[in-house]
Amino acid sequence: MLPDVALKPAYSRVVWLYVFRDFSKSAADRAAERIALRFGLTSWPQHLLVDPDSLRVVGDTGRTSQRFLSAVDRAASRVKPSRSLMSAERVQRADARAMELEKNRNVALAGEYLADADIVVRFRALETLAEKQPKAVAAQALQLLRVPNDPFRYEVCKVLAKTGDSAAADALQQIVKQPANSRNPNVLRMRAVTALAACGDQDSVAVIAPFASSGQFLNSLTATSVSALAAIADRRPAAKNAVRDVLKRSYPQPPAKPTAVQQRYCLSLAKKVHAALQQVTGRQVAFPAEYNRSTRGMLIQSW
Repeated sequence: MLPDVALKPAYSRVVWLYVFRDFSKSAADRAAERIALRFGLTSWPQHLLVDPDSLRVVGDTGRTSQRFLSAVDRAASRVKPSRSLMSAERVQRADARAMELEKNRNVALAGEYLADADIVVRFRALETLAEKQPKAVAAQALQLLRVPNDPFRYEVCKVLAKTGDSAAADALQQIVKQPANSRNPNVLRMRAVTALAACGDQDSVAVIAPFASSGQFLNSLTATSVSALAAIADRRPAAKNAVRDVLKRSYPQPPAKPTAVQQRYCLSLAKKVHAALQQVTGRQVAFPAEYNRSTRGMLIQSW
């Protein structure tokens, strides 16, 4: 899209910033990562318009030239041109604090910076504490899960998946129901569901159920939800019957004429559901040699 001559009217109206990550953790990659963290980016490509003074995102342009131009027009009416360097200087100072933690994973400094005004500094502090003092992160999970930044909440969910702090279950369930302020809600849901596998209880089953039984075999959230339900049933025996009832409905419906890819993913999810049901019920049921709409119905009835 970017080389399209149709974008020429926008060339001089914006300052262009191209961010590329190679995930090498080099100095250049770390710098690019800090930009991605600042704007909550966890998937690519993304085309955002940002107010250079406030660093507030004022437009998401989409991926067509016409949408890009329309977004620039809308943003131009909301952003006043400025020659102030205050924002750039503020970012430079924040980057210096973040780089301090990148070089020195100091727990005391991380504890101080976890309340920093800058989200990138807070993330580096969280990253340090998640590695060295995960229980300290879990103790603040309710507050930390409210931070409107996807990478930040992913990290909190990762800690909770390890610590299994049940006090965070309600907050995680709220994210699963409504992943607010997210640029990647599907993945945020996945992270929260994974944490609920360790933190959730019987009430969590109904929250996860729509995603486990969605039949969307091409969406990783579906399989993640199936695994989480089985884990909850293992930890909370009182939830076993409810989990079994959800899993029975979770065998995916094969498409009438599936492609090879659809067939592979559909079969993989069906086997995962089947294994989870055997785990939850303690029963062994033979999986059919061919998985189709007819044998799917037979499997459901067998439980």
